[in-house]
Order: sequence, then structure tokens, then C-alpha cells
Amino acid sequence: VSTQSTGNCPPNIIDSCSDEEVNEKYLKCLEEPYSYSTQMPGKAVRDQTIEAMNAWLNVEGSVLNKIKELIKILHESSLLIDDIQDNSQMRRGQPAAYLIFGISEVINIANLKYFEASKIALELGSMLHPKTADTSEPSRIFHEWMIKLHQGQGLDIYWRDHHICPTVEEYVDMVLKKTGGLMMLAFDLMYIFRREHVNQGISLPDAATGHHFLETFSKFFQIRDDYCNLWDVQYAANKSFCEDLTEGKFSWVIVQGVLKEKELGTTQVLSILKQRTTSHSIKQHCCKFLESLNVKSETHQYLKELEEDLRNQIESYGGNPLFLKIVDLLSADRINTVS
Repeated sequence: VSTQSTGNCPPNIIDSCSDEEVNEKYLKCLEEPYSYSTQMPGKAVRDQTIEAMNAWLNVEGSVLNKIKELIKILHESSLLIDDIQDNSQMRRGQPAAYLIFGISEVINIANLKYFEASKIALELGSMLHPKTADTSEPSRIFHEWMIKLHQGQGLDIYWRDHHICPTVEEYVDMVLKKTGGLMMLAFDLMYIFRREHVNQGISLPDAATGHHFLETFSKFFQIRDDYCNLWDVQYAANKSFCEDLTEGKFSWVIVQGVLKEKELGTTQVLSILKQRTTSHSIKQHCCKFLESLNVKSETHQYLKELEEDLRNQIESYGGNPLFLKIVDLLSADRINTVS
């Protein structure tokens, strides 16, 4: 049996440790791709979003921490898988985990983490009083949104790999599943544990109202991300320049460009997307062409409209300084665009 060291795994591990110690140390080795990814600082928007939602829902601290842990595990694990599926080279300014540790190890730890998150959902159920609540509800919510998340991701991949441009309505439906899924999951779990608010000026959103708000926020968040992928300077530094074009992804701005070209009877955007180009000059040409179609300016304006809608909804619920801070941080006017 080979005892050669791999990564942070100690050498001669089998010869020098008991069976229990061997198992524990090897399990730590399995965690390394996940640890590598989580040690790279991200925007932490989802954690901030949970805190902001709690300003309305008033969930007790220990429960909230478990929900945060569950969402963090799912988010980080999904990024590990996303980078493989998208053939991404960079994540948060560093090489993607699968390029360091290999595809097999990364897929395995991501799947393992999904099951850990499922276990946390079961633990949340045990924190409900069986006489007043359905203790299986957290697990049901977890699996319902996990299915929708994978449906959304699957649609995104299917359109890309089969070079099919979705309609605007189909794109939005995908976004609400893929991008909105984790936020909806967090909200639905928190809603089970909601408590009456001491501050009577704060209006507790019901489930439908909360979903409507998060649908607006999800559209804003994803369309902003699509816009930044092509035109934001910082995004290019952390990932790569116009990564969506190399991936062949039908993002919001690409869909808008294809629809505008359909009216003109041209196919430049579709043709460039099909090439999955790595050429910097071709990517620049595509961006300039999209600008000439007014896709950039119209998307920026739509982001401002969504932003205003979010602010109005927040005010109607009695205000929420934490959510306003997030909206301010993500404001379209703060995007440092490529000139």
C-alpha cells in the first residue's frame, strides 16, 4: 500500500497512526478542496442577505446560525461544481479548485457537503416543537429547493451546450430557480422559525410577499452579474475577461443581443458565442457590438429600475437598513465599467 503524501496529508500515515486516526486524517485530506475554496474571500452577499431578512423575521440566534451554515455549505459546494461545469479558470482571483485538486476529488467533496447540508436540515426539524409544528418541514423545504436549484442549473447548461437561446421569460424562470433558490431556501427555513417583532413599525412579510421581494432581488442580482461579466473591471480581475463568451453562456445581455439581432436579420452575437472564443480582441468586438445595439445602456437602465423597485418594497415593509445597505453596495451606478 502506498503511503505517499498528497497535499496536506501527512507521510507514512498508515504506519504511524491507529485506524481511527488514519480515518480522521484522511477525512481532513478530503476536505482540502473545500477549505481551499472557502478560504478565498467572496462578497458574502448571501450571509448579509440572511441577516437582512432576519430584521423582518426575527429568528432566534442559534437557529439562524444553523441556517447560515446550511446556506454557506450549499453555496460554496455549488461553486466547486459550477467551475467544473463551466470550465472556469479562476474563482475569486485564484485558480479554480478543480485545477488544483482534480475534477474527481472536487466533485466528491461537493457532493459530500450537499449531504452535510441535508443533515443540518434534519437538525433544524428537531428544533421545532412536535406538538405545534411539522418537524419534517425543514427537510421538505430543503429538498424542494435543491431540486429547483439543479433544474435551474440544468437549463443554463442545456441552453449553452445545445446553443439554444431562451426567451426572456424562460431566462427569468431559470434565474429564479438557480440564483433565487438559495435565497428562497433560506427565507422559507427562517419563516418557519419567525417570531413576532417588538418594533411594531416593521411589517413582517408573509411567505408570498417575501418570495416576491426575493424574486425581484434575484433578478437584480443575476442580471447585474451578467452585466458585470462583460463590462466590469473588477469582475474581469477576479474571474477573467468576458468569461461568459468563452463559456458560450446565454446570459441576460447575450439574450437581449440575440433578440435585437433577430429583428435586424444578423447573427454576430450567436456566431461569436458558438465559437467559445478565448480571443481578447473578439470579446472586445462583441462587447462593442452589444453596446451599438444599446444592450449595455438598456441593461444598466433596467438594473436601476429593479433597484428602485427593491427600495420601494423595502419601504413598504417598514424599512430595513441592512437590506438597503446591500442594495446600495450592488447599485448599478457603482459598477466600474470598461471604457
